[in-house]
Amino acid sequence: MQATSSLDAHPTLVTPRSYRHIDVRPLTGVLGAHILGVDLREPLGDEVWTEIRQAFADHQVIMFPEQRLSHEQHLSFARGFGRVIRLPQLHSVEDHPDVQIIRRLASDTGRVIGENWHADSSYQDEPPLAVVMRAVDVPPYGGDTGFLSMYAAYEALSPAFKALIAPLNVVHSATRIFGSAYLAQARRYNASGARTDLDVEMGDREVVHPLVCTHEVSGRPFLYLNKTYSQRIEGLTNEESNPILHFLHEHCARFDFTCRARWHNDQILVWDNRCTMHRAIPDYTGQDRYMTRVTIAGGRPAR
Repeated sequence: MQATSSLDAHPTLVTPRSYRHIDVRPLTGVLGAHILGVDLREPLGDEVWTEIRQAFADHQVIMFPEQRLSHEQHLSFARGFGRVIRLPQLHSVEDHPDVQIIRRLASDTGRVIGENWHADSSYQDEPPLAVVMRAVDVPPYGGDTGFLSMYAAYEALSPAFKALIAPLNVVHSATRIFGSAYLAQARRYNASGARTDLDVEMGDREVVHPLVCTHEVSGRPFLYLNKTYSQRIEGLTNEESNPILHFLHEHCARFDFTCRARWHNDQILVWDNRCTMHRAIPDYTGQDRYMTRVTIAGGRPAR
């Protein structure tokens, strides 16, 4: 029987695989997995890398527990996923400019960066491919990160709606993060979490990406929009654009498209920044949280 509601449609579940060199333990049937049996402090052989990249393609979010890495080892592992870049809004570790800081102090009272579902830096012409995050010193509880699969969000749409949105493009900018829209609001990010000296004109610069993209590795279609950077649908008025974007934002956030990553010290997490969104869960007020990240360069999203 044809689905009468998007809630009646469910995404394809990840098909289990056999691995020789790593132990892959799925977190949910849609996305997320723990990977055991590998020491990231040591150089990894080609066969191990092949399996890690396969698990990454399948699960979109992969976690490596109990990996006590130095900044150099963190960076070396991250380079296995591609060329490293830096994000302009983040501070870097001293003497390690490619290792950037995600930090909130117990005394911070401002906004937590990343409270909304988003993909990092979709305002760029070529947004990041992936992020390799390391938990350095995190609270004993709280501060989890939520992830959702934009493959799953696309799959659960009706065929007619998929046809409707297939040719559409979305206008992205960082105006709400460090542009004029950010300056116009009363709330501010805490100073320890992000730079506050960025060029407003750069924040207001707009770039256009397809609403439905194709992943260059898996070949699967996924939705590409988010509340943080997506401004409107290209060519439509705000009155025409807003209902479509509002529906898709609410649809993408369905609980059965998500997983939740609980952080522990020395955990490494890699997420695919193309076909997932993520959000910070700010339930650790009064506690320090210190993480480092390495960002991997990506290409321009395409149909």
